[in-house]
Amino acid sequence: MLIPESLSPSWLVWMVVTPAIAVLALKPLAMIGRQSILHWISEETATRLNRISAGWWLLSAIVSLLLLSVTLPAATADHPAAILGGACLTGVLAALLISLTRFDRLCRLLPDPLTGLLAATGLLAYSLDLPVGLGLEDRLLGCLLGYGLLWLIAFLFERFKGIEAMGRGDFAMSAGIGAWLGWQSLPMIWLIASVSAILLTALLYLWGRIGLRPGRADIVHSPQPFLSAQIPFGPALALGAVVTWVQLG
Repeated sequence: MLIPESLSPSWLVWMVVTPAIAVLALKPLAMIGRQSILHWISEETATRLNRISAGWWLLSAIVSLLLLSVTLPAATADHPAAILGGACLTGVLAALLISLTRFDRLCRLLPDPLTGLLAATGLLAYSLDLPVGLGLEDRLLGCLLGYGLLWLIAFLFERFKGIEAMGRGDFAMSAGIGAWLGWQSLPMIWLIASVSAILLTALLYLWGRIGLRPGRADIVHSPQPFLSAQIPFGPALALGAVVTWVQLG
């Protein structure tokens, strides 16, 4: 890859610091999140949350580099402190998205300290113009609408359909993503998240119908009805955030 001479120092700093921060932040975030939900989970789940497999470390580094590939070309990078601050915040964003995905997948909970930190870093990123051109008012409104509109949708579903569509953690994570990407990005994020969640539910439903298990292909399982199937929405929101970040770039 050819690197413009004026951006060479930025590439070196961002490419090293960003994935390093993303990987190093996973364990502290896991400890903070686990501690905040101990009274909601079993001892077995708490033990599982305390162990981070290699796949999560690798995924965190990959996501941070993906975010970096969009952010770097827009960086002016004249001031070393700005380069370092942007690199650290991008790495923290990747670590938070992966950590929240991991928690939602393992225990269907999104810890408040992590969703709160997601929102706080999103607002802090305004000082570094990350992403470029997004105003503070856009971030604040994104935070407000990210929480409020999802809460309203969930309330209406529960009121008229008797279905608990989403939980408070999903609202808070959406608010944090809104703080990072602004209110204008919320429709795209929610669309991507909804479509990916539906596709995943369909795949899991088909998986259960045909009973595909290693060495057990002859067994037919009775899966949960498709329309009432529930899956964690946090990973879908994280995917929506990453895809939208790339699209904005």
